[in-house]
Amino acid sequence: MDLQGVGALAAAGVALLSVPATLLVGRWQTKAALQTAQAAMRQADATYRAALDSVRAQGLNEHSQWRRGIRRDAYAGLLQAVLNYKEHAGSVLSQGATDAHQAPDVITASMPLAAEMRHRHLVVRLEGPDQVSNAAQVVVDAAEGLMQVCRTFANSTLTRTLLDECRASHPQEVERISHLGATFRVRNYWHLIGSPDMPAEAEEILSELRSLLRTIGLLGRMPFLLTQDEPSAYGDASSALETAIDDFIVTTRTALHADPQLISDPSAPA
Repeated sequence: MDLQGVGALAAAGVALLSVPATLLVGRWQTKAALQTAQAAMRQADATYRAALDSVRAQGLNEHSQWRRGIRRDAYAGLLQAVLNYKEHAGSVLSQGATDAHQAPDVITASMPLAAEMRHRHLVVRLEGPDQVSNAAQVVVDAAEGLMQVCRTFANSTLTRTLLDECRASHPQEVERISHLGATFRVRNYWHLIGSPDMPAEAEEILSELRSLLRTIGLLGRMPFLLTQDEPSAYGDASSALETAIDDFIVTTRTALHADPQLISDPSAPA
């Protein structure tokens, strides 16, 4: 075999030996490329999930802030309505003391304020949570209690004013009305009027009162036949309302600064 043939065989052998090496290198490169691609996919997935979690957290935070703002406005609205009602109760009291004849008009003017307070209370009940709703109920009850004390005083003052105006012309009738009115109240018959529980004695007292009021021309004009309340009644009712308001503020502050998941009602819409 000549040198040319030997060279050709040698070149073929070298070529055959280089094929496995080329395949091996290609496999390594392919594997490295796949690993790089997988790492890039994992990084992209982690970045996407992090961005998604950030958006979700931001959305939840914004929703919580919005819900907290809605509740805060509801709580503040009720508190303002209660304070307006309380202020008007003071007007009812002072009107009864200064000009009893105008007291019925001032009492009537309290009705829209009472309706507004009840509406605000309903909103608070809908927004919750339960501890705030319960505190709100105490506040509204205390405000109604204060107004009732003021109405009672104003009506009692008007009753005494009307009777005093008739005392000169009908002294005996006025004296008898005052006596029956005090007796009727002391025996706690007022809340039984019109009910099956009212005893026959109370019916007799009412019948006599109607006759006496008709005689002196005041039938239908007198609101209540009550004696004057003790001076402490207004103070007690006012103090009870102040305490209820303070408790309501503390309860709402606690609820608004608590974990949103803890203050949200399970039945509330998302």
